[in-house]
Amino acid sequence: MKWSVKRWVATGVLAFLVFLLINLPGSIIEPYLENTPARISGITGSIWNGNAQNFSVDQFQFGHASWRWKATGLLKGRMEFEFQAGKNDPYLSGRFGMGLDGRLHAENCRLDMSLEQLGRLPYEATANIILNIETLILDGQWPDHATGTFLLSNTSINIPKRLDLGDFNGRFEIANGSNLVAAFHDLDGALEINGQLDLDAQGNFFIDGLITPRGQISARLRYALSFLPREAGGEYSINFSGSL
Repeated sequence: MKWSVKRWVATGVLAFLVFLLINLPGSIIEPYLENTPARISGITGSIWNGNAQNFSVDQFQFGHASWRWKATGLLKGRMEFEFQAGKNDPYLSGRFGMGLDGRLHAENCRLDMSLEQLGRLPYEATANIILNIETLILDGQWPDHATGTFLLSNTSINIPKRLDLGDFNGRFEIANGSNLVAAFHDLDGALEINGQLDLDAQGNFFIDGLITPRGQISARLRYALSFLPREAGGEYSINFSGSL
């Protein structure tokens, strides 16, 4: 069977297109991040398997980043990549992609950071944070949807002296582009602390919580708690707001 000139031309064009797809430079990613909080530069490699010297999201500077295309994302109608950025603090890893609607998606992601990287907080609060993002859909600068869990370890505040609060965990959610709402409770320690965080798209937050001593507490703890309002049931309330 002899091939016609048209078949040879068609085969050549197809081979050329495949070559272009395989060798698409990773730099074509940059324009798609213009309307998001993410920035990337110093890109090498291809869109399918590449690296970047600098990657950041808002004030979080991760440094080196790498990605690898995952074909299984096509089953969900998305271009998806396994992504990793940073080393220890901050550190980000997970599966990220873009759908046909142009929105960014994330699944099974982990973000490690320190609380201080969010900015100066009331009571000079400090902690190490592990954020596990189960699902996220980003449409512009603020998520349209997000769910996940978090762990705060080595948490402390200054009221008026440094007070160690132990470790906390909880869940967070963003629904239909509304505020991020997170419920938290402590895992151990002399104080039982439970509360809720409300964070809006402009970075304004409000924390409402209750502290209940677990049995006998030290004189130092009693002194620190004396600076907080006390409820009728004996709990101490934490109510403060701020902006990141």
